[in-house]
Amino acid sequence: MFLLGLLQGALIPYFENPRMALSAHLAAVQSGLALIVFGLIWKHLALNSFSTKLTYVLGVLSMYLVWLSITLAAIIGASKALPIAGAGYQASQLGEIVVELSVTAGAGLGVVASALIVYGLYRSIYVESK
Repeated sequence: MFLLGLLQGALIPYFENPRMALSAHLAAVQSGLALIVFGLIWKHLALNSFSTKLTYVLGVLSMYLVWLSITLAAIIGASKALPIAGAGYQASQLGEIVVELSVTAGAGLGVVASALIVYGLYRSIYVESK
């Protein structure tokens, strides 16, 4: 993810909306760093097997979905989901809906994954240590 963000940074001028491409580039780099942090703390999570797998899938899926959504917005010129980066651009109604739904879904999945990580850390520190 981090590497994808770095590579995308070199391609920013070639997108329909370069400002949105910059946002996608930053989202990928930040998501890559977040995944690295998740990996470093992973062994400290006190979650059952199902929750561990769910957290992993949701965390990775959310990061890629948000990045892909913003990249799609940069390619097609969608702006409703991210109006500041999309100012002055507009895609087809279908394109706008797809980007909005995918950005919202990715963000929601990320919140759930992050909440599970916090819960797993809490259990590790305050419940399992006693």
